[in-house]
Amino acid sequence: MFDGFWPRRLGANYLQQLRSRGLDDVASRSADAHDLPPATVQALERITKRSGPLLRLPADIEDAYRREWHVSANQVRVLLSMVPAFVYSIFPLWADRLPGVPEDLVTLIRLVAFGLIIPVSLFAALIAWSLPARPVAGASIALAGLVIVLSVEALRAQAAAAGYRIDHSLAVCVPVGLSILGGFPFDRVLGLIGAYVLVTLAAVPLLDAPARTPTMWLGEGVLLCLAALAALWMETSQRRSWAARRLLQLQAHQDPLTGLRNRRSFELHFEIVAAEARREKRLLFFALADLDHFKRVNDRYGHEYGDGALSEVAVVLSQFVRRPLDAVARLGGEEFAILLYDCDRGGALTRLQALVDQVRLLGIDNEDAPLGVLTISAGGVVSDGTLPMSELYHSADNHLYAVKHRGRNGARVGPIVSA
Repeated sequence: MFDGFWPRRLGANYLQQLRSRGLDDVASRSADAHDLPPATVQALERITKRSGPLLRLPADIEDAYRREWHVSANQVRVLLSMVPAFVYSIFPLWADRLPGVPEDLVTLIRLVAFGLIIPVSLFAALIAWSLPARPVAGASIALAGLVIVLSVEALRAQAAAAGYRIDHSLAVCVPVGLSILGGFPFDRVLGLIGAYVLVTLAAVPLLDAPARTPTMWLGEGVLLCLAALAALWMETSQRRSWAARRLLQLQAHQDPLTGLRNRRSFELHFEIVAAEARREKRLLFFALADLDHFKRVNDRYGHEYGDGALSEVAVVLSQFVRRPLDAVARLGGEEFAILLYDCDRGGALTRLQALVDQVRLLGIDNEDAPLGVLTISAGGVVSDGTLPMSELYHSADNHLYAVKHRGRNGARVGPIVSA
Protein backbone atom coordinates (compact mmCIF):
# COMPACT_ATOMS: atom_id res chain seq x y z
CA MET A 1 0.00 0.00 0.00
CA PHE A 2 3.02 2.31 0.37
CA ASP A 3 4.49 1.59 -3.09
CA GLY A 4 3.35 4.88 -4.61
CA PHE A 5 3.60 7.02 -1.50
CA TRP A 6 7.25 7.99 -1.56
CA PRO A 7 7.41 8.77 -5.30
CA ARG A 8 4.39 11.03 -4.94
CA ARG A 9 5.87 12.64 -1.81
CA LEU A 10 9.21 13.23 -3.51
CA GLY A 11 7.48 14.68 -6.56
CA ALA A 12 5.43 17.05 -4.43
CA ASN A 13 8.53 18.15 -2.51
CA TYR A 14 10.38 18.71 -5.77
CA LEU A 15 7.65 20.96 -7.16
CA GLN A 16 7.38 22.87 -3.88
CA GLN A 17 11.14 23.49 -3.82
CA LEU A 18 11.03 24.62 -7.43
CA ARG A 19 8.25 27.10 -6.76
CA SER A 20 9.70 28.36 -3.46
CA ARG A 21 13.12 28.94 -4.95
CA GLY A 22 11.70 30.90 -7.84
CA LEU A 23 9.32 32.94 -5.70
CA ASP A 24 12.11 33.80 -3.26
CA ASP A 25 14.15 35.10 -6.17
CA VAL A 26 11.20 37.16 -7.39
CA ALA A 27 10.48 38.55 -3.94
CA SER A 28 14.07 39.65 -3.49
CA ARG A 29 13.78 41.88 -6.57
CA SER A 30 10.18 43.09 -6.26
CA ALA A 31 9.12 46.44 -4.86
CA ASP A 32 6.94 46.52 -1.78
CA ALA A 33 3.24 46.91 -2.46
CA HIS A 34 3.05 50.16 -0.49
CA ASP A 35 5.76 51.70 -2.72
CA LEU A 36 3.39 51.94 -5.70
CA PRO A 37 2.57 55.50 -6.76
CA PRO A 38 -1.09 56.63 -6.68
CA ALA A 39 -1.34 56.66 -10.50
CA THR A 40 -0.37 52.99 -10.62
CA VAL A 41 -2.86 52.11 -7.89
CA GLN A 42 -5.64 53.87 -9.83
CA ALA A 43 -4.63 51.98 -12.98
CA LEU A 44 -4.83 48.67 -11.10
CA GLU A 45 -8.30 49.58 -9.86
CA ARG A 46 -9.46 50.26 -13.43
CA ILE A 47 -7.96 46.99 -14.63
CA THR A 48 -9.84 44.91 -12.07
CA LYS A 49 -13.16 46.49 -13.07
CA ARG A 50 -12.99 46.48 -16.85
CA SER A 51 -13.44 43.62 -19.30
CA GLY A 52 -11.77 42.74 -22.57
CA PRO A 53 -8.23 41.62 -23.49
CA LEU A 54 -5.41 42.77 -21.21
CA LEU A 55 -1.88 42.45 -22.58
CA ARG A 56 -0.06 45.13 -20.58
CA LEU A 57 0.01 46.42 -17.01
CA PRO A 58 1.33 49.83 -15.94
CA ALA A 59 4.99 50.05 -16.93
CA ASP A 60 6.36 50.22 -13.38
CA ILE A 61 4.83 46.86 -12.40
CA GLU A 62 4.87 44.98 -15.72
CA ASP A 63 8.33 43.55 -14.99
CA ALA A 64 7.25 42.41 -11.52
CA TYR A 65 4.23 40.66 -13.01
CA ARG A 66 6.32 38.90 -15.65
CA ARG A 67 8.84 37.64 -13.09
CA GLU A 68 6.11 36.22 -10.86
CA TRP A 69 4.27 34.72 -13.83
CA HIS A 70 7.44 33.05 -15.08
CA VAL A 71 7.74 31.27 -11.73
CA SER A 72 4.05 30.38 -11.51
CA ALA A 73 4.04 28.91 -15.01
CA ASN A 74 7.39 27.17 -14.69
CA GLN A 75 6.13 24.09 -12.85
CA VAL A 76 3.82 23.29 -15.75
CA ARG A 77 6.56 24.16 -18.24
CA VAL A 78 8.98 21.69 -16.67
CA LEU A 79 6.37 18.92 -16.71
CA LEU A 80 5.33 19.86 -20.26
CA SER A 81 8.90 19.58 -21.51
CA MET A 82 9.15 16.15 -19.88
CA VAL A 83 6.15 14.79 -21.79
CA PRO A 84 8.00 14.30 -25.15
CA ALA A 85 10.88 12.62 -23.31
CA PHE A 86 8.43 10.24 -21.64
CA VAL A 87 6.45 9.48 -24.82
CA TYR A 88 9.49 9.00 -27.05
CA SER A 89 11.23 6.81 -24.47
CA ILE A 90 8.30 4.37 -24.59
CA PHE A 91 6.97 4.57 -28.16
CA PRO A 92 10.17 3.33 -29.92
CA LEU A 93 10.23 0.25 -27.70
CA TRP A 94 7.03 -1.14 -29.21
CA ALA A 95 7.04 0.62 -32.58
CA ASP A 96 8.14 -2.61 -34.28
CA ARG A 97 4.94 -4.27 -33.07
CA LEU A 98 2.74 -1.87 -35.07
CA PRO A 99 1.42 -3.48 -38.25
CA GLY A 100 3.08 -2.37 -41.46
CA VAL A 101 5.94 -0.35 -39.94
CA PRO A 102 9.16 -0.98 -41.93
CA GLU A 103 12.10 -2.20 -39.86
CA ASP A 104 14.36 0.59 -41.15
CA LEU A 105 11.79 3.16 -40.01
CA VAL A 106 11.68 1.61 -36.52
CA THR A 107 15.46 1.96 -36.30
CA LEU A 108 15.26 5.59 -37.44
CA ILE A 109 12.50 6.37 -34.92
CA ARG A 110 14.64 4.98 -32.12
CA LEU A 111 17.67 6.92 -33.32
CA VAL A 112 15.77 10.23 -33.50
CA ALA A 113 13.98 9.63 -30.20
CA PHE A 114 17.01 8.66 -28.09
CA GLY A 115 19.54 10.77 -29.97
CA LEU A 116 17.61 14.02 -30.38
CA ILE A 117 14.09 14.39 -28.98
CA ILE A 118 14.71 12.99 -25.49
CA PRO A 119 18.02 14.86 -24.89
CA VAL A 120 16.56 18.15 -26.17
CA SER A 121 13.45 17.77 -24.00
CA LEU A 122 15.45 16.93 -20.88
CA PHE A 123 17.85 19.81 -21.50
CA ALA A 124 14.94 22.25 -21.84
CA ALA A 125 13.44 20.90 -18.61
CA LEU A 126 16.80 21.34 -16.85
CA ILE A 127 17.09 24.96 -18.00
CA ALA A 128 13.53 25.70 -16.86
CA TRP A 129 14.14 24.03 -13.49
CA SER A 130 17.46 25.81 -12.93
CA LEU A 131 16.31 29.29 -13.98
CA PRO A 132 12.58 29.47 -13.15
CA ALA A 133 12.33 33.29 -13.12
CA ARG A 134 14.39 33.93 -16.27
CA PRO A 135 13.02 34.39 -19.80
CA VAL A 136 15.53 31.82 -21.04
CA ALA A 137 13.42 29.11 -19.38
CA GLY A 138 10.49 29.75 -21.72
CA ALA A 139 12.77 30.30 -24.72
CA SER A 140 14.49 26.93 -24.22
CA ILE A 141 11.14 25.11 -24.08
CA ALA A 142 9.85 26.90 -27.20
CA LEU A 143 13.05 26.06 -29.07
CA ALA A 144 12.84 22.44 -27.95
CA GLY A 145 9.26 22.33 -29.26
CA LEU A 146 10.36 23.54 -32.69
CA VAL A 147 13.15 20.93 -32.75
CA ILE A 148 10.57 18.24 -31.98
CA VAL A 149 8.31 19.52 -34.78
CA LEU A 150 11.22 19.41 -37.22
CA SER A 151 12.09 15.87 -36.06
CA VAL A 152 8.51 14.69 -36.56
CA GLU A 153 8.49 16.20 -40.07
CA ALA A 154 11.74 14.38 -40.85
CA LEU A 155 10.22 11.10 -39.63
CA ARG A 156 7.13 11.76 -41.76
CA ALA A 157 9.36 12.26 -44.80
CA GLN A 158 11.26 9.00 -44.23
CA ALA A 159 8.04 7.12 -43.49
CA ALA A 160 6.47 8.39 -46.73
CA ALA A 161 9.54 7.24 -48.67
CA ALA A 162 9.16 3.80 -47.09
CA GLY A 163 5.46 3.64 -47.96
CA TYR A 164 4.21 4.25 -44.40
CA ARG A 165 2.13 7.23 -43.24
CA ILE A 166 2.73 9.08 -39.98
CA ASP A 167 -0.15 11.36 -39.05
CA HIS A 168 0.59 15.10 -39.22
CA SER A 169 -1.37 15.74 -36.01
CA LEU A 170 1.66 14.60 -33.99
CA ALA A 171 3.41 17.83 -34.99
CA VAL A 172 0.53 20.23 -34.32
CA CYS A 173 0.19 18.90 -30.77
CA VAL A 174 3.44 20.71 -29.92
CA PRO A 175 2.37 24.35 -30.57
CA VAL A 176 -1.12 23.68 -29.22
CA GLY A 177 0.27 22.25 -25.98
CA LEU A 178 2.80 25.06 -25.57
CA SER A 179 0.18 27.74 -26.34
CA ILE A 180 -2.37 26.49 -23.82
CA LEU A 181 -0.14 25.11 -21.05
CA GLY A 182 3.18 26.86 -21.56
CA GLY A 183 2.20 30.15 -19.94
CA PHE A 184 3.65 32.24 -22.77
CA PRO A 185 2.47 35.83 -23.37
CA PHE A 186 0.04 36.19 -26.26
CA ASP A 187 2.60 37.83 -28.55
CA ARG A 188 5.01 34.92 -27.94
CA VAL A 189 2.21 32.46 -28.67
CA LEU A 190 1.60 34.13 -32.03
CA GLY A 191 5.34 33.98 -32.73
CA LEU A 192 5.43 30.30 -31.77
CA ILE A 193 2.50 29.50 -34.07
CA GLY A 194 4.12 31.46 -36.88
CA ALA A 195 7.41 29.57 -36.37
CA TYR A 196 5.52 26.26 -36.46
CA VAL A 197 3.90 27.15 -39.79
CA LEU A 198 7.25 28.20 -41.28
CA VAL A 199 8.97 24.98 -40.09
CA THR A 200 6.25 22.74 -41.52
CA LEU A 201 6.26 24.63 -44.84
CA ALA A 202 10.07 24.53 -45.06
CA ALA A 203 10.08 20.79 -44.29
CA VAL A 204 8.35 20.02 -47.60
CA PRO A 205 11.16 21.15 -49.94
CA LEU A 206 14.06 20.61 -47.50
CA LEU A 207 13.15 17.19 -46.09
CA ASP A 208 10.75 16.04 -48.79
CA ALA A 209 8.04 15.72 -46.12
CA PRO A 210 4.48 15.06 -47.33
CA ALA A 211 2.66 18.33 -47.98
CA ARG A 212 -0.53 18.95 -46.04
CA THR A 213 -3.73 19.12 -48.00
CA PRO A 214 -5.99 22.21 -47.76
CA THR A 215 -8.30 20.22 -45.52
CA MET A 216 -5.41 19.39 -43.20
CA TRP A 217 -4.34 23.05 -43.05
CA LEU A 218 -7.93 24.07 -42.33
CA GLY A 219 -8.11 21.65 -39.39
CA GLU A 220 -4.74 22.74 -38.04
CA GLY A 221 -5.63 26.40 -38.56
CA VAL A 222 -8.81 26.09 -36.54
CA LEU A 223 -6.97 24.23 -33.79
CA LEU A 224 -4.16 26.82 -33.67
CA CYS A 225 -6.64 29.71 -33.59
CA LEU A 226 -8.47 28.10 -30.68
CA ALA A 227 -5.13 27.62 -28.90
CA ALA A 228 -4.23 31.29 -29.48
CA LEU A 229 -7.61 32.47 -28.16
CA ALA A 230 -7.21 30.22 -25.11
CA ALA A 231 -3.76 31.73 -24.49
CA LEU A 232 -5.20 35.26 -24.79
CA TRP A 233 -7.99 34.47 -22.34
CA MET A 234 -5.60 32.84 -19.87
CA GLU A 235 -3.15 35.75 -20.00
CA THR A 236 -5.95 38.29 -19.51
CA SER A 237 -7.35 36.35 -16.56
CA GLN A 238 -3.90 35.98 -15.03
CA ARG A 239 -3.09 39.70 -15.33
CA ARG A 240 -6.44 40.76 -13.91
CA SER A 241 -6.08 38.31 -10.99
CA TRP A 242 -2.56 39.56 -10.33
CA ALA A 243 -3.79 43.18 -10.29
CA ALA A 244 -6.53 42.22 -7.81
CA ARG A 245 -4.02 40.48 -5.54
CA ARG A 246 -1.75 43.52 -5.65
CA LEU A 247 -4.63 45.75 -4.60
CA LEU A 248 -5.36 43.42 -1.68
CA GLN A 249 -1.73 43.77 -0.64
CA LEU A 250 -2.12 47.53 -0.74
CA GLN A 251 -5.20 47.37 1.46
CA ALA A 252 -3.24 45.30 3.96
CA HIS A 253 -0.21 47.61 4.08
CA GLN A 254 -1.26 51.08 2.95
CA ASP A 255 -3.46 53.80 4.37
CA PRO A 256 -6.08 54.42 1.65
CA LEU A 257 -6.38 58.18 2.23
CA THR A 258 -2.76 59.28 2.41
CA GLY A 259 -0.96 56.45 0.62
CA LEU A 260 1.43 56.08 3.57
CA ARG A 261 2.07 52.83 5.38
CA ASN A 262 -0.59 51.77 7.85
CA ARG A 263 0.13 50.67 11.43
CA ARG A 264 0.50 46.98 10.55
CA SER A 265 3.00 47.64 7.80
CA PHE A 266 4.92 50.07 9.98
CA GLU A 267 5.20 47.60 12.86
CA LEU A 268 6.48 44.86 10.55
CA HIS A 269 9.01 47.26 9.04
CA PHE A 270 10.12 48.40 12.48
CA GLU A 271 11.08 44.84 13.45
CA ILE A 272 13.27 44.54 10.36
CA VAL A 273 14.96 47.90 10.90
CA ALA A 274 15.50 47.33 14.63
CA ALA A 275 17.20 44.00 13.90
CA GLU A 276 19.43 45.72 11.34
CA ALA A 277 20.31 48.48 13.84
CA ARG A 278 21.34 45.91 16.45
CA ARG A 279 23.37 43.96 13.95
CA GLU A 280 25.16 46.99 12.48
CA LYS A 281 25.29 48.90 15.81
CA ARG A 282 23.45 51.89 14.36
CA LEU A 283 21.08 54.35 16.00
CA LEU A 284 17.37 54.35 15.32
CA PHE A 285 15.09 57.39 15.53
CA PHE A 286 11.40 56.91 16.29
CA ALA A 287 8.97 59.85 16.38
CA LEU A 288 5.26 60.59 16.69
CA ALA A 289 3.70 63.59 14.97
CA ASP A 290 0.20 64.89 15.62
CA LEU A 291 -1.69 67.71 13.85
CA ASP A 292 -2.64 70.55 16.17
CA HIS A 293 -6.32 71.42 16.71
CA PHE A 294 -7.32 69.14 13.84
CA LYS A 295 -10.81 68.63 15.23
CA ARG A 296 -11.39 72.34 14.66
CA VAL A 297 -10.54 71.85 10.99
CA ASN A 298 -13.22 69.19 10.56
CA ASP A 299 -15.77 71.16 12.60
CA ARG A 300 -15.35 74.40 10.63
CA TYR A 301 -14.52 73.21 7.10
CA GLY A 302 -15.94 69.69 6.99
CA HIS A 303 -14.39 66.24 6.76
CA GLU A 304 -13.70 66.49 3.04
CA TYR A 305 -11.48 69.52 3.66
CA GLY A 306 -9.88 67.67 6.57
CA ASP A 307 -9.10 64.67 4.35
CA GLY A 308 -7.46 67.01 1.85
CA ALA A 309 -5.36 68.53 4.62
CA LEU A 310 -4.22 65.09 5.74
CA SER A 311 -3.21 64.22 2.18
CA GLU A 312 -1.13 67.40 1.85
CA VAL A 313 0.63 66.75 5.14
CA ALA A 314 1.28 63.17 4.01
CA VAL A 315 3.15 64.52 0.96
CA VAL A 316 5.45 66.45 3.28
CA LEU A 317 5.95 63.41 5.50
CA SER A 318 6.71 61.15 2.55
CA GLN A 319 9.73 63.33 1.72
CA PHE A 320 11.39 61.99 4.88
CA VAL A 321 11.52 58.48 3.42
CA ARG A 322 14.65 58.79 1.31
CA ARG A 323 16.37 55.52 2.17
CA PRO A 324 15.09 51.92 2.04
CA LEU A 325 15.05 51.49 5.83
CA ASP A 326 13.30 54.79 6.59
CA ALA A 327 9.52 54.73 6.97
CA VAL A 328 6.57 56.97 7.74
CA ALA A 329 3.04 55.82 8.54
CA ARG A 330 -0.39 57.10 9.45
CA LEU A 331 -1.30 55.38 12.70
CA GLY A 332 -4.85 56.67 12.72
CA GLY A 333 -6.76 59.95 12.66
CA GLU A 334 -4.24 62.82 12.60
CA GLU A 335 -1.37 60.84 14.19
CA PHE A 336 1.71 59.82 12.22
CA ALA A 337 4.86 57.83 13.01
CA ILE A 338 8.34 58.35 11.61
CA LEU A 339 11.25 55.89 11.61
CA LEU A 340 14.75 56.97 10.52
CA TYR A 341 17.68 54.57 10.36
CA ASP A 342 21.20 55.60 11.34
CA CYS A 343 20.11 59.00 12.67
CA ASP A 344 21.61 60.58 15.80
CA ARG A 345 19.87 62.97 18.19
CA GLY A 346 21.13 66.16 16.55
CA GLY A 347 20.14 65.08 13.08
CA ALA A 348 16.80 63.84 14.33
CA LEU A 349 15.92 67.17 15.94
CA THR A 350 16.90 69.03 12.77
CA ARG A 351 14.72 66.77 10.61
CA LEU A 352 11.80 66.96 13.01
CA GLN A 353 11.93 70.75 13.24
CA ALA A 354 12.05 70.94 9.44
CA LEU A 355 8.87 68.89 9.37
CA VAL A 356 7.14 71.29 11.75
CA ASP A 357 8.19 74.28 9.64
CA GLN A 358 7.15 72.72 6.34
CA VAL A 359 3.68 71.83 7.57
CA ARG A 360 3.13 75.34 8.88
CA LEU A 361 4.34 76.83 5.60
CA LEU A 362 1.71 74.82 3.70
CA GLY A 363 -0.68 77.52 4.87
CA ILE A 364 -3.66 75.22 5.27
CA ASP A 365 -6.47 77.31 6.76
CA ASN A 366 -7.41 76.63 10.39
CA GLU A 367 -8.90 79.93 11.54
CA ASP A 368 -9.88 78.57 14.95
CA ALA A 369 -6.24 77.77 15.79
CA PRO A 370 -3.89 80.34 17.38
CA LEU A 371 -1.80 80.82 14.22
CA GLY A 372 -4.72 80.63 11.79
CA VAL A 373 -3.09 77.78 9.84
CA LEU A 374 -2.71 74.07 10.39
CA THR A 375 0.39 73.15 12.40
CA ILE A 376 1.96 69.96 13.72
CA SER A 377 3.71 68.85 16.90
CA ALA A 378 6.30 66.10 17.06
CA GLY A 379 8.22 64.19 19.68
CA GLY A 380 10.79 61.50 19.24
CA VAL A 381 13.44 59.35 20.83
CA VAL A 382 16.73 57.82 19.67
CA SER A 383 17.37 54.13 20.36
CA ASP A 384 19.98 51.49 19.64
CA GLY A 385 17.31 49.03 18.44
CA THR A 386 17.15 46.95 21.62
CA LEU A 387 13.78 48.29 22.80
CA PRO A 388 10.43 47.14 21.38
CA MET A 389 8.26 49.59 19.50
CA SER A 390 5.74 49.77 22.34
CA GLU A 391 8.35 51.30 24.68
CA LEU A 392 9.63 53.71 22.04
CA TYR A 393 6.03 54.71 21.32
CA HIS A 394 5.45 55.44 24.99
CA SER A 395 8.64 57.51 25.27
CA ALA A 396 7.97 59.44 22.04
CA ASP A 397 4.39 60.08 23.16
CA ASN A 398 5.69 61.66 26.38
CA HIS A 399 7.88 64.04 24.37
CA LEU A 400 4.98 64.82 22.06
CA TYR A 401 2.77 65.59 25.06
CA ALA A 402 5.45 67.96 26.38
CA VAL A 403 5.41 69.85 23.06
CA LYS A 404 1.60 70.06 23.17
CA HIS A 405 1.72 71.29 26.75
CA ARG A 406 4.31 73.93 25.79
CA GLY A 407 2.07 75.44 23.12
CA ARG A 408 2.22 73.07 20.11
CA ASN A 409 3.85 73.78 16.71
CA GLY A 410 7.19 72.42 17.84
CA ALA A 411 9.49 69.40 18.11
CA ARG A 412 11.36 67.63 20.87
CA VAL A 413 13.80 64.71 20.83
CA GLY A 414 14.74 62.73 23.92
CA PRO A 415 18.13 61.19 24.75
CA ILE A 416 19.29 57.80 23.54
CA VAL A 417 17.47 54.95 25.25
CA SER A 418 18.34 51.27 25.33
CA ALA A 419 17.35 48.09 27.11
